[in-house]
Amino acid sequence: MDGMESVWIFSDLIASIASFIPAILGSIVLLLVGWIIGNIIGRVTKEILKKLKADMYFKFGKGFEISKLFSVIISWIIYLAFIQAAVQVLGISALTKFFGDILAFIPGLLEGMIIILVGYVIAKYVQAQIVSTKFEYSDFIGKVIFFFTVIIAISLALPFVGIDPSLINNIILILVASVGIGIAIAIGLGLKDTVDKLARRYVKE
Repeated sequence: MDGMESVWIFSDLIASIASFIPAILGSIVLLLVGWIIGNIIGRVTKEILKKLKADMYFKFGKGFEISKLFSVIISWIIYLAFIQAAVQVLGISALTKFFGDILAFIPGLLEGMIIILVGYVIAKYVQAQIVSTKFEYSDFIGKVIFFFTVIIAISLALPFVGIDPSLINNIILILVASVGIGIAIAIGLGLKDTVDKLARRYVKE
């Protein structure tokens, strides 16, 4: 009887494994298809951005290419979508929810990145226009404007990734107030002699 029970247990185990094989094969097929599609679309995205000369407009450092960054992001969005589908086929609900949460987070992340990149381009353009005027302190003012524009862009982007921007906004207010006071003091010291001369002339008259 013990031998028969062992045979039944073994038969049940084989049957369970056999019933699970189609799900495993299906998940493997999904992963392969996702990898192929992700690679293709990633390369197409990179080529499109290169033709649009995106790397020329977004220069963050040597070796950094915005086209490569976005191609990797797009590829991984597709990978994650197919990984979630593969895990769902296997019936692993916890992992399905985990990858679903990641995919739900990505659109906001992309929107935030786009806002920061647009803010960066605007900041660089405004800085270049200010510097090109070649008036006194144009370099300094250009850098200050660039810095504040990027900070504001980051502040606008944070809500898209679920982060409260109030801290950044408070920092901006403090910086603006500090710069304003600094400029006022600098102007006051610079015009001190002029104001003194005008005051003396007024008294004489």
